[in-house]
Amino acid sequence: MQRLSVVIDDFEAAIRIFSEAEGGRKTPPYNGIRWDFSYASDEDSNQLYMIWPDFFSPSGDSLAKDSPLPIGVELSARMTVVNDEMRAEVHRARIVPGLEFYCHEGPKRVAVGRVTRITGLHDVRTRRG
Repeated sequence: MQRLSVVIDDFEAAIRIFSEAEGGRKTPPYNGIRWDFSYASDEDSNQLYMIWPDFFSPSGDSLAKDSPLPIGVELSARMTVVNDEMRAEVHRARIVPGLEFYCHEGPKRVAVGRVTRITGLHDVRTRRG
């Protein structure tokens, strides 16, 4: 299975990228993008976290970094919390299946997501191979 990251992911999500008409990007993003993350339930939408997606195919392989991601459809993504301290102190207690969130570029929401499965969030951080 081919993956972008050597760090074990923390959870999986279904993410739908907004169209330009919905206020999203003018150009499509590519896999490997480093969006910021916010909890949909937070009233302070200025609180952003570094939790990055790796979009993957039904076979589990990461999608290519050189092909635009489709807009307006749910895509599967492995999500990695970048900051270990925030991972332990904030996200372990908050991230559960069904949780809704937004992906941001600066203050602009460009996608919406939903946690589908917890993977390595509660484990000691490790690297693959």
